[in-house]
Amino acid sequence: MALIKSISGIRGTIGGSTGDNLTPLDIVKFSAAYGTWLLQAGAGKTVVIGRDGRISGSMVQELVVN
Repeated sequence: MALIKSISGIRGTIGGSTGDNLTPLDIVKFSAAYGTWLLQAGAGKTVVIGRDGRISGSMVQELVVN
């Protein structure tokens, strides 16, 4: 499955190469970009991170939180 970027978020299969699938580097880049946008927009400091029960969910959550 290719990395899909849309208005509703990003989707992809964990692993593989950056830009083709969803890698830890992609997760960090998208999370950092969103955090930067929030700071520049002067938005509040509360962010809710939702996840499902997949095995990769905890890894993705930790990357986003950090």
